[in-house]
Amino acid sequence: MRTIHGKTIIITGASSGFGEATALACAAAGANVSLVARRKAELERVARLARQAGGRALVCPADVSDDGQILAAVDRTRAEFGAIDVLFNNAGTNMSARSIADTTPEQWRWLMDVNLTSAFVFTRAVLDEMKTRGEGLIINLASQAGVRPSLLAGVSYSASKLGMDALTRVTNEEGNPHGVRACLFNPGLGNTPIIENRGTPFSHEQRANMIQSEDIAATVVFLCSLPPRVNIDLISMLPTQK
Repeated sequence: MRTIHGKTIIITGASSGFGEATALACAAAGANVSLVARRKAELERVARLARQAGGRALVCPADVSDDGQILAAVDRTRAEFGAIDVLFNNAGTNMSARSIADTTPEQWRWLMDVNLTSAFVFTRAVLDEMKTRGEGLIINLASQAGVRPSLLAGVSYSASKLGMDALTRVTNEEGNPHGVRACLFNPGLGNTPIIENRGTPFSHEQRANMIQSEDIAATVVFLCSLPPRVNIDLISMLPTQK
């Protein structure tokens, strides 16, 4: 296992949940973390905790549905930390509309922009640099909804996560010959704010049995610690208690 000390990692959706926990875990291992999300105040809070944990942190407020803001965040990261070693495409959302009938074209496009197009734009912004350097890792957080699309997860959300599978496969085809690796990470139901979009509330016990943010964070640190010769292209994570 390699150390990730000094590695530069862009984390999208870093202001809460899986992204926050991953930022803190990577910082504790000595990484430079570039924190991307819309809420500047929350990013500043996470950055303070990351620095206390021992890493360097950069706050990059951005709406990931806006290509220009994405590119600005990547440029700021390079200016502050240099070459980008890891991209964690974690940003994602869902909405109360789940059926085709209830989902408007505008809602579909917005969710696709946040969940899928942003990952493509970030990937496109760092891939050539990684290929030229001969090393790099892109982790795409998807969902079990990408394995088993359902009305429960929603038509837009399921489609966006299936799209992450395609993005990861093509990234590996393009990147592997140049030492760049991509991993599709499909967790089951997680105890994060996004589950509040479900119509039925979950009990404390139910939430305790879900995948926790620290589980995702530990897995990302593990992936980042692997040698460049190893490419884990797919991870499926399920809670033990269904």
